[in-house]
Amino acid sequence: MAYSILYVDDEPDNILAFKAVFRRQYTIFSTQNAEQAIEVLRSEPIDLIISDQRMPHTTGVAFFEQIIDEFPDPIRMILTGYSDVQAIIDAINKGKIYHYITKPWKMEELKLVMDKAFEMYSLKRQNQQLEEERNTLLIKTIQQEKNQLLAQFETLKNQLSPHFLFNSMNALASLIATNPQRAIDFTGHFSKVYRSMLEIGGETLISLREELDFVQSFVFLQQMRFGENLQIQIEIPEAQLNTCLPPFALQLLVENAIKHNIISDDKPLTITIRIEEDWLIVRNTLQRRGSTEPSTGIGLKNLAARYAYLVPHKPTFSEIEGQFVARVPLILEG
Repeated sequence: MAYSILYVDDEPDNILAFKAVFRRQYTIFSTQNAEQAIEVLRSEPIDLIISDQRMPHTTGVAFFEQIIDEFPDPIRMILTGYSDVQAIIDAINKGKIYHYITKPWKMEELKLVMDKAFEMYSLKRQNQQLEEERNTLLIKTIQQEKNQLLAQFETLKNQLSPHFLFNSMNALASLIATNPQRAIDFTGHFSKVYRSMLEIGGETLISLREELDFVQSFVFLQQMRFGENLQIQIEIPEAQLNTCLPPFALQLLVENAIKHNIISDDKPLTITIRIEEDWLIVRNTLQRRGSTEPSTGIGLKNLAARYAYLVPHKPTFSEIEGQFVARVPLILEG
C-alpha cells in the first residue's frame, strides 16, 4: 500500500531533502505553512503529517491542535531541536503526537519510525473497518429480526379474522334454528361489523375509542342472540379514549366471556369494562358452561403474544372471588 505523507516546513531545502529520500516509497505532499497544509488535507487523503515545530506565525504543536478535530485520523509527527523540551511535552499532551523527530534527522532512523507508525496506522484502519463491518452486520441482523417479528405479528393478527368469523357463524347457526328473522337481521349487521373489522385489522395499534366503537357493534350482534341477558357496563373517562391497544384486544376479551359462560334468564352475564391507572380491566362473573364451544386455540395466548411484540408489560388473566379478570396495558402511541 502506498502511503501519503504531508511534510510541513518553512525551509525549502528541508522539503527538497525529504522528498529526495522518500518520494520512491511514499506519495509526498509538502507546504511551507500551516494554512497551505490545511488546504492539502482538505483535498488529499493523507496518512501521515510531519511538521516542523518552529515556523513563522505558528508552531507545529499549535498547527496540530488546530487540525485535530477536523482531521483526527492521520498520524502526527513533529520535528524539533534538543532545546525544545517544553515543545515535546506540549506535542504529546496537546497535539496528540505519535513521535517527535530530533534535528537533524537521520534517514534510517526516520524510515524505521515511519514504518512502525504506518504499521500501527494500518492496524488501526483495519480495526475501524472491522468495527464498521460489525456494526453493519449488527444493523442488518436487527433489521432482519425486526422484519421477522413484524411477520410473526401479522400472522398472529391475521388469525383473528377466522377466529371472529368462526364464532359469529356459530351464533348465526344458533339463531337460524331458534329465530330465523333474527338470523336475517344478524346477517345484515354482521356484514357491517365485518367490513369495519377488515378496515382496522391492518393496523398495529388503534385508539381505545375505535376499539370501543367496534366492541359496541359486536355486542349489538350478540344481544340479538341473548337479549337483555347480556349486559355490558363501560366506565371509561373521556381522557383515556385516545390511548391505544392492539386491534380486537377488547373484542376478544368480551367474546371470550360470552363464549365460555352461561347466558340465560336465570344467569344473565354482565361484563364490566373500566380503567385502572394505565390498564384496561375487563371483568365478568364466572358461570361456566357445562360444555364449551370448540376453540381454535388462539384467544388469550394470541393476545399475550401480540402484546409481547409491542410493550414489555404483559396482559394478565386471573380468577378472583368468582370473577374472571383480564388486565391489558394501554399504550401511548409513539
